[in-house]
Amino acid sequence: MNYMNRLKATTLLTFGMIMTSISFAQDSIVQATILDSADVQADKIYNSGIKEYQNKNYKAAINDFTKSLELRADFEPAYFNRAICKSEDGDLPGAIADFDKSIAYAAVNEETWYLRGQAKYKSNDSEGAFADFNQTTKLKPNHAQAHYYKGVINFEAQDYKRAIEDFTKAVNADKRHAYAYNDRGSAKRQMDNIDGAIIDYNKALLIDNKMAFTHNNLGSALRKKGDLKGALMSYSKAISLDNKYYIAYNNRGSVYFDSGDYQEAIEDFSKTVELKADYAFAYNNRASAKLKLKDYKGCIEDCSKAIEIDPNYPYAYQNRGNAKELMRDDLGACADWKMADELGAEGVKSFIGACN
Repeated sequence: MNYMNRLKATTLLTFGMIMTSISFAQDSIVQATILDSADVQADKIYNSGIKEYQNKNYKAAINDFTKSLELRADFEPAYFNRAICKSEDGDLPGAIADFDKSIAYAAVNEETWYLRGQAKYKSNDSEGAFADFNQTTKLKPNHAQAHYYKGVINFEAQDYKRAIEDFTKAVNADKRHAYAYNDRGSAKRQMDNIDGAIIDYNKALLIDNKMAFTHNNLGSALRKKGDLKGALMSYSKAISLDNKYYIAYNNRGSVYFDSGDYQEAIEDFSKTVELKADYAFAYNNRASAKLKLKDYKGCIEDCSKAIEIDPNYPYAYQNRGNAKELMRDDLGACADWKMADELGAEGVKSFIGACN
């Protein structure tokens, strides 16, 4: 008896969002025996759960799958689909428990291992998630998504070499895996392979030119290469695709600063803090631009705001000290420089020498 065409799941690779589709249970056309009444009822309730899922009524779907399991305790597809509904409804521990049951009945189904890995990853159990993704690739060596998430976990662990290996397996399994190209580019950038990073970012954009974060990443790689014009174009493209992308505004402001366009830089840093009021880096960056324009009071105000957000931000103290010195507040400048030095700012010791 074939109770269902099993769920096939794909993931949108924005770190954990699962898009799923599930199918109704269907009797085999070569069915030779008549289902007993309990099985018929379990099948009927199960299909009701499928309808509820399709209407995004996850709690109702969970209730139906639970009732079908009360009638048929070994009904593995009900465990599988109830797990998906629990995951969608935010009950990750419950989802994992149901995936456990599903695996107990059908350990060879790679998609169950993969989806349990997703639930564990979203539960911040990276080690458990990696083990499940690894089992997925053992059962299905060309499972692009599982290779991709193994790469994500290795990237987060700062094991960039292994992350690159995993992302490469992902793109070998799926040549149009734009996110894997993007993330492999970022891993290469972390290893100072800037040319390799640029190649991968461009490959990602050939597949999907609408990925604002990839344009932003490409801009950062180009800036590292000294191509300020190219970086400016990439950041601007990112902003055109997402006008609330505060990181891209901050990064474009940094390019304007590097180019000596301090007023343009201030405008972008101001937009950044408008969108992200607790972004200490942007306040400090705007302070640096104001310092260049001899707006010492404005510089001190922005540095103080950055310090209010992050009291351990060394360069905000350093910049504030610089502005205070230019305003002839030597004691205040020395106090800020000393704090910057204690917090690990580089190049500030020479300033402190003048305080003694």
